[in-house]
Amino acid sequence: MTSVSEPMNSPTVPFAMSGATTVALSAEPPGSRRVTTHRGGFGRELAGALAVGLSVLAIVVLVFQVLAWIRNVPGPGAAMVGGHLGAAVLAVLVQRVADRAAGWLAAVAAVAVVAITAATMWLLWWA
Repeated sequence: MTSVSEPMNSPTVPFAMSGATTVALSAEPPGSRRVTTHRGGFGRELAGALAVGLSVLAIVVLVFQVLAWIRNVPGPGAAMVGGHLGAAVLAVLVQRVADRAAGWLAAVAAVAVVAITAATMWLLWWA
């Protein structure tokens, strides 16, 4: 017979003391909300890729501007850098809506990311 001070090996609580109470915890902490995942589909995945592409392009333009300042040569300019950074932030925020919403709101948000990308490319590169 074991005394109260001797440890016992329990499968649920390692080295539990004799007479100890085991409490089962739920898998989710209280107050947490369950996140449901929606299947993205091609449109939402394309919008996500465009948002990431705009973000990478904004970083590249910013790096080129910094290099131009260091070398004391003309660079892309403040309008080009600001336009790319603003478009990238806006596209990522709208993509977050597309990823978290369902139905028509997700579709509108995905189309908005495509429109932001198209407007950025047209206004800052091709026009």
